[in-house]
Amino acid sequence: MRIHFCLRRAAVMAALLPLTMAAGCMSANKRLEQGMKLEERGRPAEAARRYVDALRRDPSLADARTRLEESGRLAVEQYLRESDAASTAGNHADAAESLLRLDDFRRDVAAVRVDLAVPANYVQHRRAVLDAAIDASIDQGAQLAESGRYGDALGRLERVSRWQPSAEQRRAVDGARLDTYSGWMSSESAAGRHRGAYQVAERAINTLGRQFPGMERLVEAQQYAIDEGTLRVAVLPIAASREAERTLPASFLRDVENELESGAWARPPAFVEVIEPYQVRREARRFDLDDLGYTSEAARLGRQVGADLVVMLEVDSVAITEPDPARERRAARTRSGADTAYVVRSGRRDGWTRVRYAVVSVDDRRIVTRDYVAPEASRDFREAEFAGDWRQLLLDDDARRLFDPSRRDDARANLMLDLSRRLAEQLSREVYEQVLSQVR
Repeated sequence: MRIHFCLRRAAVMAALLPLTMAAGCMSANKRLEQGMKLEERGRPAEAARRYVDALRRDPSLADARTRLEESGRLAVEQYLRESDAASTAGNHADAAESLLRLDDFRRDVAAVRVDLAVPANYVQHRRAVLDAAIDASIDQGAQLAESGRYGDALGRLERVSRWQPSAEQRRAVDGARLDTYSGWMSSESAAGRHRGAYQVAERAINTLGRQFPGMERLVEAQQYAIDEGTLRVAVLPIAASREAERTLPASFLRDVENELESGAWARPPAFVEVIEPYQVRREARRFDLDDLGYTSEAARLGRQVGADLVVMLEVDSVAITEPDPARERRAARTRSGADTAYVVRSGRRDGWTRVRYAVVSVDDRRIVTRDYVAPEASRDFREAEFAGDWRQLLLDDDARRLFDPSRRDDARANLMLDLSRRLAEQLSREVYEQVLSQVR
């Protein structure tokens, strides 16, 4: 059977081969026709590329080869004229790019075994054009930086890598880039934009490397920007509304605060300093801070601990739901021998909470921002329930575990622990975003 199948497949392929070859020839001839039309319109470079495509599809196409030699010669002359015109006009980058396009063009043509001649001094001429483009870019970068257009200046310098710079030219360009970054940082710092200065230094380090000669002065300036721009933040203990207090487990707020204090509050981003939570808690006992509206009290506490901003937090809602649980009725017998039944409930248990927060400016007692986060968490559950005393049922170990109250309590506790972690993650991320938005 397999031999018969292989023979049939070979016969089919043999039958298709002439069709495939014919399609290839038609495609090659089509490219030839397109090239001839482009040639008639005075577009030799585009025509030559069509002839290259034709020869890739059918290397035996003599007309395409002949026409490629002629249109290719004209295209070479065209690229050289464009480069010379750009150089004369002082557009050295455009002159260099024209020669790079010529190089790419000649490589494509050579791939189909057609050599295109260039002037005898082409190698020296090409190097001179590329060098002029490199020198011009360094000069233009310096001029743009002097006018405060630092991003544009770096763009001019970064494109130099296309023009095959020597080791000495690369050093000169990198030195110019370092000077541009340094000038940019100084401009940001002078304007009081410390975070902007920090980001410029970070970009310089990522681009040139921390070990680049002279980078140490940018690293020092970066540290200065952090020192000058850092905001001290006091995060008040999380409060809970009366409604939330009736629903929340006793350990929930403590779990959230432990998660924050051992995680996000202990590892703030650059430009944020979180004041030690125990110090804030100690001071908070002396103030009336039960509501997010008490901004004047929060600002007064902030002054006591040397904060620039105070963050007030309150859990105002919490809910645990079991959407559409499955119910399975199971027959059972009691210890006294009576027939009865219990129900096994299974599905997903969802936890949800909402925490409002406010960021208060200590200097003017103004609420910088007021918002909330509403994280969710879910866990699968499988539990049993019985109208009477389940301990009177004759059950195997697996069924008895479904009634175990400690197992049920653990499941709910784990859900709330997941929720506390989600809350800590979202809350810290949003609070840090709001604080960083106040950094100049």
